[in-house]
Amino acid sequence: MKTFEEQKNEIKKLHKKYEEYLIKEYGSRDYSVNLSDPNNFVNGIYYHQSNSQKNKNKILSKGFDKNKFQKSNCGVGVGLYLGRDKNALVNFYSKNLDNPQDFTIKIKGDFSFLNLLDDQNFLRENKNNLEEKVLSLGYDGIRYYDPDATGEEFVLFNYKKATFY
Repeated sequence: MKTFEEQKNEIKKLHKKYEEYLIKEYGSRDYSVNLSDPNNFVNGIYYHQSNSQKNKNKILSKGFDKNKFQKSNCGVGVGLYLGRDKNALVNFYSKNLDNPQDFTIKIKGDFSFLNLLDDQNFLRENKNNLEEKVLSLGYDGIRYYDPDATGEEFVLFNYKKATFY
């Protein structure tokens, strides 16, 4: 498993790798506000941007319930979507991009993520049973890179290990 510093450097390299693509995709808009900044990462701390204050309060009081989500709303499976840069999550996942609203939940945990930064094949091959496959391999979720979102992202399937704040 890579150290925390090695993981941060991986993300910096991937941001650089996708720079041309992002410039074409965003045009004159500043895409960097949406990308996770490894300088903001804190080891063992993750964030989830919920859809509203009501959803945030529900998760904080009752925990995360994957049955409340439709598979069509979840790009790589139903799970708790996380990132390590709160600002990037707020900027990217807010409904009103001109007025981003912070509905983040701080999550602490020592999770074991299957690193899929460079393995899109695993995602495609296990699309229909991703959660089952990842958990059967002994991981709590996946870590992947999505240049069309915040860059580094996580999906936590074993969300019962999470502590919500």
